[in-house]
Amino acid sequence: MNEFDGKVALVTGAASGIGAATARLLGARGARVAVNYRSGAGRAEDVAAAIRKDGGQAVAVQGDVTDPESVRALVARTTAELGDIDVLVLNAMGLGAHEARIAPVQQLVWEDVERIVTQQLKSLFHLAHEVLPGMQARGRGAVVAVGAALARRSAPGFLALAAAKAGVEAVVRTLALEAGPHGVRVNAVNPGLILTELSGMIPQEQRAAAAARAAVRRNGTPDDVAELIAFAASDRAGYLTGASLMADGGTAMI
Repeated sequence: MNEFDGKVALVTGAASGIGAATARLLGARGARVAVNYRSGAGRAEDVAAAIRKDGGQAVAVQGDVTDPESVRALVARTTAELGDIDVLVLNAMGLGAHEARIAPVQQLVWEDVERIVTQQLKSLFHLAHEVLPGMQARGRGAVVAVGAALARRSAPGFLALAAAKAGVEAVVRTLALEAGPHGVRVNAVNPGLILTELSGMIPQEQRAAAAARAAVRRNGTPDDVAELIAFAASDRAGYLTGASLMADGGTAMI
């Protein structure tokens, strides 16, 4: 299935986890992929090399998604090396896993919350600000932001991340209204507990409890989420915009 033949995809935070799985899947389905990373150049290049080994086209592109000048350079290099961006996957939060503060409110200070929410929203704003005008001028494009099931069903200790991910949904709905008349769709995919570096910060018993709560009785994998991102970015989802697809194994229903 080469549904992305001839299309260029920029995937932020693609050196590992959900971003890496998404970059590999889009590459396997024909997209020319820019594998963005902030740090960890070797891992990002490994993802790009894996796509090229399978016959695809990919480049690893450094860029801090919270810095406007860095974002402009990231988009410019992607366009110069691969072409105009057709698919934008907003996966990077602008935070390392170790920076995601998980603690009860009495153990937080406001700066913890402000940093996490601000970095998340910066990462959406700067990329949308730079990429959407070109998509709208060409009359086509798909944007998929990676949120979290926390936006709908939070848990103790996740105040800052829940607030940040609720902001993702609000931004997605607004961008969908602005970009829709120009042929551009904007959606979110909201993962539940996915087995990534970030989930490694969560105690094993909490991960096991999340699996037990899920209707499918397991935690998710990056590949589970990548499939939904690819669907939302594809022409098969041509009438889908402003939506938040839950990738949580049915946990939010319970």
